Amino acid sequence: MLRRIAFLWLVAFVVAACGDGNEEGALGVGDRGLDRCSLLTVEEVERWIGPLESEPAPSDSLGEPDLVTCYYKAADSPNSILVQAYDGEVFFAERGSQSRTGPDVSGLGEDAWRDQDSVKFLQNEWSVSVSKILGGFDDEALLDLAQLVSPRLP
Repeated sequence: MLRRIAFLWLVAFVVAACGDGNEEGALGVGDRGLDRCSLLTVEEVERWIGPLESEPAPSDSLGEPDLVTCYYKAADSPNSILVQAYDGEVFFAERGSQSRTGPDVSGLGEDAWRDQDSVKFLQNEWSVSVSKILGGFDDEALLDLAQLVSPRLP
């Protein structure tokens, strides 16, 4: 009888650990209720890329919304901005890492750097990337946008 009870407890534990298939448990998604599209306002982005084609929304480049992103697309140009915020050090690279291809950025989060067409930083256990996609604006604009995102992280 004790073996059967122990077995049932084990089964219950395994089922609970596996979850119910809800995406909230996915890496970077079930993270403190952060709406990525609240990190920059439409007005802030429009200063750099012009009027938007539509309201900002999670990127759906893979066929379904990616809840760790927010995509801002300009209406009359190929310019766009992609903000990604992962809960935890998901894609963060240590200083000296080969995946860290650009210069360090001071004064942004706990650690930050630039690479081609993006600014990446770590803050309060968030890994954040602000990227331009076919952006017709300079890297200083990306840094300005990243500095707007930083104080809005929980």
